[in-house]
Amino acid sequence: MNDKRYFIELTDYEYSLLNNNEMISMLCERYLKSVTRHDDTVELSLTLKELEDLTGYVAAESNHASTRRKQDELGAICDYFESEVSSIKREQL
Repeated sequence: MNDKRYFIELTDYEYSLLNNNEMISMLCERYLKSVTRHDDTVELSLTLKELEDLTGYVAAESNHASTRRKQDELGAICDYFESEVSSIKREQL
């Protein structure tokens, strides 16, 4: 099992969106607590498996968001996470 940690940077606003989403914060509490704060960003420290899990939950919540704005915002975060997952997997080849 690969326990290598990857650092995923989010804005404070993006991080608050994830934390304030009841389902994401409940299911991914441990992932969201692995945070280092910087000036106006936060950095999550996650394994590839954790990042893939978080990506799936964000995608699901984006698809079931109550407003178009939340759907778009969560969708953008999901796209970013998917890009990071792809990049990590390419590096592993």
